[in-house]
Amino acid sequence: MIEPIPAIDRRVVVPVSAAAAWTALTDPERVAEWFTDAIPVGALGSGYRLDFGDGSVIEGTIESLDPGRSFGYSWRWGGAPPTEVTHVTWTVEGGDSGDPTIRLTHDGWAEAGLDRSARDDHDGYWAGYLEDLAAVLRDSA
Repeated sequence: MIEPIPAIDRRVVVPVSAAAAWTALTDPERVAEWFTDAIPVGALGSGYRLDFGDGSVIEGTIESLDPGRSFGYSWRWGGAPPTEVTHVTWTVEGGDSGDPTIRLTHDGWAEAGLDRSARDDHDGYWAGYLEDLAAVLRDSA
């Protein structure tokens, strides 16, 4: 039996419109300001790639897409076994009458054959990236 490993589930409230929050998650120029080099978010089923430089890349596929609200993609480090795939989803929540919340979930750890330490390592990085995202959006507000 696979031991369950909880998903990473992080949220950050940002002082911009929901549309600006969405752009920060999907426009490659904005994503590079707080995260890394990314290709544009394409249609459902299209490829998605993040390039951290130094040969570290994420190769994925767009798995869900609700433009302006959420998108999800598979997450596999370049060179990792084909079964070592987890799933990332970004959602912009609220924002109609106040500041929106950006939510990140990253799950599928046990199913990918990964352990709790891999999940916890990613969680630490995500915490820093979300802080950077919030700072970039605060500075642009």
